[in-house]
Amino acid sequence: MNLSINYVIHDQTCSGFDTFWNYFSDESNNSGTYHFKDLVFKQYCPDQKCNNDIKKINAGCLWLFNYFFVISGIPFYLDSYKNVVVCIMIWLSYKLNQKNEYGTIKLNNFYSNNIENHTEYTDHKFIGKKFKSYKEIIDTIKEYMDIDISHVSKFYELLKLLCNMITDNKNRNISDFSEHANKFVVEYEKLFNDDNNIDNSSHDKILRVLSNYYNNLEEYITFINIEMKRPTLSTKKTAEKGNVDVSNEIKKDESSSEKGKQDIETITLSPNTGLSDSSLASKLIPVLSIFGAIAIFLGISYKVNNKEFKNYFHYIYANVNTKFIRFLTFYISIRYLDFGNDLKNNI
Repeated sequence: MNLSINYVIHDQTCSGFDTFWNYFSDESNNSGTYHFKDLVFKQYCPDQKCNNDIKKINAGCLWLFNYFFVISGIPFYLDSYKNVVVCIMIWLSYKLNQKNEYGTIKLNNFYSNNIENHTEYTDHKFIGKKFKSYKEIIDTIKEYMDIDISHVSKFYELLKLLCNMITDNKNRNISDFSEHANKFVVEYEKLFNDDNNIDNSSHDKILRVLSNYYNNLEEYITFINIEMKRPTLSTKKTAEKGNVDVSNEIKKDESSSEKGKQDIETITLSPNTGLSDSSLASKLIPVLSIFGAIAIFLGISYKVNNKEFKNYFHYIYANVNTKFIRFLTFYISIRYLDFGNDLKNNI
């Protein structure tokens, strides 16, 4: 079995970042400056001096482009190279978000002001390649950059966890792989259910890059023939699941209601019925009162001595009473449905 180009590029991406993180750490030191190896990055600094954090971040970004598209030779004939650029932009956003003045700026605005017309990105030439400069490569993912820098930085944890899982795979470390996979799913769920995750938005497109990387891990797990369990990613948002559950509950209630109407006529009390005396009395008294009124009405018709008056009562009974009884039966079955259900549940 041969590994696909997508997985190979994923592996190359993480290998590059693993090397890069040794030179440029995520966090700053106690003095607020970055752990930054000048000898590694000075060729990417203006006059070989990066004397502020923004210049250091820019140098790190250029190092990544050089590593992936010059040294490693990420191929351009598939769209997989776009995923690599997205990962670079995630790192860039994470570092910029550490500077308060950049967090609320959209990534495409930063690109316009700091990359689009800067010679470090426009003058680098690729010989015989599809793209002639770093800028042209970045331009292929402009649709991913209509998003705040602070928001893009939230994807950085997923990127790091993915690379941890790649390392765990190579080392065949099952326990660490499972731990990182579980953490990935937790962080993924947060971003997947985020209000900004709208179909075809920049948020959605970035998240799809990382979820595809995660799903491609299955190919390597099969390749090395080791059982490494990992949770599957959600395909429906939590709110959508909730709506489905509520809809199902409504259908169940409606079904129970219809069944209750059919069964109420057959309900009988057993000696072990757990219904309380007060509840039973409160629901039986109105029913008995209605039937008592009917009995009184019929009794009057029987006791009346006046034959004509008695015939009048019999006329009312013959023409009205049957419909009245049917109405009462229907009314009682609806009004006291919960009474019937209580009895059924306690028999």
